[in-house]
Amino acid sequence: MLRIIVMTAAFAIAITGIANAQLSIVDTLSGTFIDISGSGTPLGLGDDGEVDIPTTVGNSVFAAGTARVGNNGGVRFAGPGQGLGFTNQPIPSSANFGLTSQVLDVFWDDIDSETGDVYWQEIGGTLIVQWHDRPFFNNTPDHITAQLQVHSSGPAFAQFLYRDVEGARPGGGVSATIGYQDGGAGFNDVEWSFNTGGSVGNGTVLSVVPEPSTLVLLGLGGLALIRRR
Repeated sequence: MLRIIVMTAAFAIAITGIANAQLSIVDTLSGTFIDISGSGTPLGLGDDGEVDIPTTVGNSVFAAGTARVGNNGGVRFAGPGQGLGFTNQPIPSSANFGLTSQVLDVFWDDIDSETGDVYWQEIGGTLIVQWHDRPFFNNTPDHITAQLQVHSSGPAFAQFLYRDVEGARPGGGVSATIGYQDGGAGFNDVEWSFNTGGSVGNGTVLSVVPEPSTLVLLGLGGLALIRRR
């Protein structure tokens, strides 16, 4: 009888946890950088440019439909028609597509457009947006290549993958904001770093996942030991 009571209580707590699920960003899950610079659709974004893309990929955090890609390293999934500023700020920020926008900031910085391009493609159940060989304002010699992946299923709702971010100008995030802005979507803001050099490096994979406590309640104990930065 005692076991039944304990299990019932645990189930009730789990239901509450699901309803109030919180998010975390971790660097302990694997991911694969899928280079779409030769197969994806180039967006032709100029300095501070933005464009809407139609996506069929969605999950319980990021809805399918229209996403807005900013050349300055972020993607908006919901919110008003405000832009992504060229001067990054801590999360949340009105310059981050607006305070009521849901945004994934892969590398929010003052990214320019003299080289490379921004590409997007859906492969299976994954939406990929790739900033490929992009320079920074004033055409510094250092470039950045990084990508966002949004998954329709799996342990991570979204992942940030970095191929080339260790030059002197990007500095692994020395003048960038990296994280998630909720914008009232029903979860929580998660800032991985703000103007922090070395916060990411070549080969880093960041994953947006449920908080470890939520994973335990959902019975995913195998992921409960992931470290939150």
